[in-house]
Amino acid sequence: MAQITKRTNKSGREAFQIRVSDGYNADGRQRRKSMTWLPPAGMRGRRAEKEAKKEAMRFEDALRAGTVHDGSLKFQSFADKWLAEYAEPQLKLKTCDGYKKQLKRINCAIGHIRLRELKTGHLNSFYVALQEDGLNCHTGGKLAASTVRVYHRCISSILSKAVKWGYIPFNPAANAELPKAETKEAPHLDEWEARRLLELLHNEPISFRAMISFDLLSGLRRGELLGLRWCDVDFDTETIRIVQASSYASGYGVYADTPKNKTSRRPLKLSHSAFLILTEYRVWQDEQHEKYGENWKDCDGRVFTGDDGAPIQPDSLTKRFSVFAERSGLPKIHLHTLRHTYASLMIASGTPLVVVSKRLGHAQVSTTANIYAHVIASADEKAAQITEMFADEIAGRTIGK
Repeated sequence: MAQITKRTNKSGREAFQIRVSDGYNADGRQRRKSMTWLPPAGMRGRRAEKEAKKEAMRFEDALRAGTVHDGSLKFQSFADKWLAEYAEPQLKLKTCDGYKKQLKRINCAIGHIRLRELKTGHLNSFYVALQEDGLNCHTGGKLAASTVRVYHRCISSILSKAVKWGYIPFNPAANAELPKAETKEAPHLDEWEARRLLELLHNEPISFRAMISFDLLSGLRRGELLGLRWCDVDFDTETIRIVQASSYASGYGVYADTPKNKTSRRPLKLSHSAFLILTEYRVWQDEQHEKYGENWKDCDGRVFTGDDGAPIQPDSLTKRFSVFAERSGLPKIHLHTLRHTYASLMIASGTPLVVVSKRLGHAQVSTTANIYAHVIASADEKAAQITEMFADEIAGRTIGK
């Protein structure tokens, strides 16, 4: 039977030490394993004691099932195990690549700490350091609150598996203090600025002009744009199908990936103008294919490729667009601004939000509403003035009285 002892931790909070028998050693001595359970904030007294007993039963059951391990494993060693046994076999290549990059800083700060000794305070200090000096380890520089939250999600995911696999009884990241996420408006161009962008693109090579113009007229994510294939384009119905995305991972290169989520797989009816761009571009690409002959590098019939048919590295397109925007005197924008512009113009024109969300491939309408809240508010204000068309009639009647 588990032995439960109530204590007070260093911060003055109520805690429970749980000790459970784990059989006997060869010399006949009883083996015991222990854990400390910290009640959630606000849980005290009998309620906490009752929950501690439940936690003790879970701990005892886990011991019997053989799912409790020694928490002496250091965080970095467990992170390596997590990558090999969970992340790499089950997560997307790009996601794993991001986790590996984040773990460079994370391991620098907490990699040496044993799982059972890792406390919420360690994580809080790490998050503060990331915002103050970037924790100059491998890579430096202060990080924005949103980026700190990305690091937290990585740590929390790892520690959640440590709990599930029986290395630690609870996740110390669960109660970590996170920086408040900044509320930023999705940057977008208005109709005049978008028109100006299209005018400036007339001076650019067709290979670049077509990609940027088509992205503005379709609102595709970068990966969806670069992953689009000719077999997914229907000129008769002026519709495209999003079935794959183009991604890049260090040491692997550019590869075809699945779309971001289930709702990202979608048919998309586009304007006639968008297909005029594709028609012109296809003539150029066919000429390039003929020019390169056997040295043509396209292997899956992608719409947008390099001059030699090779797939385009996503970051290179982003950088090229930024250089173009700065050189052209456009507002400070990035490639994703084109997607935001597409959505904002639809909302401003009165397109129902559910339709906008579906065309963007968002998993939920609430996602669309949160990202474009400021655009929706502006459209709502304009909508409120629609009935002003009757102002002369109302004013005239009022004055007449």
